Parts: sequence; C-alpha cells; structure tokens
Amino acid sequence: MKKLIQTSFVICFLLVLAVPFVRFNKYGTISEVENRNLATRPFLLADNRINKNLFSEYNAYFDDRFGGRFPLISLNQHIEQILHKNSIQYNERALQGKNGWWFYISVPDGDNLQDFYKKNLMNEEQLAVWKQNVKNTADWCQANGIKSIFLICPNKHSVYSEFYPFPRPKGETRSDMLVRILDKLGVSYIYPRDILLQKKIDFDYPLYYETDTHWNSAGAYIASRLLKEKIELYFPDIEFPEIEYETDVYYSMGTGDILSMIGVKESKSTQPNVHPKYFDNSDFYTYEKTEEINGLHTRGINKNLPRALIFRDSFFSALEPFISPLFSEAEYKWKQFRNEDKDYVLKYKPDIIIFESVERYSPGLVICN
Repeated sequence: MKKLIQTSFVICFLLVLAVPFVRFNKYGTISEVENRNLATRPFLLADNRINKNLFSEYNAYFDDRFGGRFPLISLNQHIEQILHKNSIQYNERALQGKNGWWFYISVPDGDNLQDFYKKNLMNEEQLAVWKQNVKNTADWCQANGIKSIFLICPNKHSVYSEFYPFPRPKGETRSDMLVRILDKLGVSYIYPRDILLQKKIDFDYPLYYETDTHWNSAGAYIASRLLKEKIELYFPDIEFPEIEYETDVYYSMGTGDILSMIGVKESKSTQPNVHPKYFDNSDFYTYEKTEEINGLHTRGINKNLPRALIFRDSFFSALEPFISPLFSEAEYKWKQFRNEDKDYVLKYKPDIIIFESVERYSPGLVICN
C-alpha cells in the first residue's frame, strides 16, 4: 500500500511537471488579457551574429507560453489578495495613485515603473540598432512607393505623472532619445506627449482612463488630429473629409483593464465619448472583422481617398473611429512590423502605412533589415 501511494505521488508529480510542456502555447501571438504581444521564439543567430540574449529571450518565451499560465496567474492574484488584502504595495501589476488613479506596472509587460523612474534608457548600440530599423523601414516603403508614418502613443504616466504616489525624476526619457533619432532621420512621426500635456488643462475631464492603461476617446481624438495633418501633407491634392465632433461625458463604476487584472470589483472612472455631430461613424465608413486576432478591415464612403495599412496595438483601438474615415480602405493588423510582413504589404499595395506602438514597447516599433 505504501509503495502504491509513493508511486501514485511520483506519477502525479510528473504529470504536473508535464502540463507546462504538453499545453505549451506554441502558436499564439497575442495575450488579449494583458493587451500585449507574446514573446517570440529566439534564434541562435540575430542579424548574422551570435544572439547574446538567447538564454534570457528563451526564458521570456517560456514564461509567456507555458501551459496553465493564466490559471496560475489568477491563483497567485487571489492568494495575494487574501494575504495582503489587495494592498497595492504588494501587487506586481498595478500601482494605486492619487485621486482614484491607477497605473499599470507589470515588469514582463513593458515595465512601466522603470520607465517612470527613467531607468530604461538605451545605450548607444541599442539606439543605433533602433535607428537602422526605422531607416530601413522608411527606405523600404519609399522604394516601393508607400508613404509612412511612425506613431508612438505615450504611456499614461507620461501625461499624468502628477497622479503617481511619488514624483517623477527630472531628465530625459527613453522616448526623448528615440524622438531625437526620428528628427535626425527626417521621417514622418508623431509622439503626442507634449500636446496632450498642453491640452489636458483645457478640459474638465481626463484624456486617459483613471482605471485603465489606455487613453480615452478624448485623448485619442487629439492624437488623431495630428495624424490627419501628417496624412494630408502626403496627399495635398486629395480632399479629406472634415467631420465635426462633439463630446459627451459620463461616469462608470467599471473596472478598466488594470483593475480587472488585479481583482478589484469597481472604481469610478470618467468616460468621455467623442463622436460625429449629427452623424454616426457608419455614415463615413463600414468595418468588418478579419480572421486574424483583433484584425479589422474598413471601407470608406469616398473611394478617392488613400488606401492604408496600419500595424498597431491596443492603443489604436480608440484612434480607429477617427482615422478610418480618412481612407478608402484600411487594414488594421494587431502586430508590429517585421521583415516577414513585407510580402503581405506588397500584395495589399497600400498608399500609406502607419506604424504604431505604445511607448513602453516603442523599442520594438519596427524591425526591418
């Protein structure tokens, strides 16, 4: 009997160890729960050189994809809530700020806390690689007759750092370093942090959700006007639609994506809704879901407008209603641009490509050799 119990224990133990490998998420690309791309499988060679980060990249690859990951994360959160009564100082994913504001700080998902403290600055070698990737991408687009715009969407704490529980250090940010490179390259880009900082004092409602990672409709609308100006410069002979918008503001006790991750049931948040005045979005374009995860295809009413391809993440969701009317057709791909996407781009034949990334993932905005 004793031997049977020991054997059963060993078998159960081995089965538990096997679960992460048997249910390994080999083909997934996106974590919808965390609003981010999953780590991809690394290779021994990178840019024809030995990959110095092979082991750390494999560790991230396994951590993102082992079987049973989300149930274990959920279990860990429940245990933390029981042990620490949901005290934010013990939570690895969220930080409670002032006046009901919450901030996302997950280390595996961009490590916003390091960005807040400005401890994630890039060295010269990293900046050189990023510069070359952007240059190669812009040059490749130009060689194939495609316009390009690079868009970095500011982190929430970059616009509302005053609601952090402690002050932000002075000095340049990682994004400041990247913007300097974009300026030197002379490419078309948008990093709307400064205009959001300027505009936020003009409204009695915020431009980002208090309990969510993202900007809201009002913040996205401000960024969309900058994007529209860039697009119009590329196509001076085309008459783009001029849509009048208005804003309705209501309040919600919903959790937002941050609080839902950590199990908080409700918290009041402001919900601005910027929408066409006298019209609906459907009066300017139609859209349909594609087979890709979070894929979207839109068709504008005016067929004389440019054709667009957008590489994006979750921050572009709020931009989409303002940008889709500017194109006769637009394909939204929930991913960052990589070399393997070139064939699809040439097949789709866009007039313009928008490369968008949230600030915390901006070093991976594009990779193009």
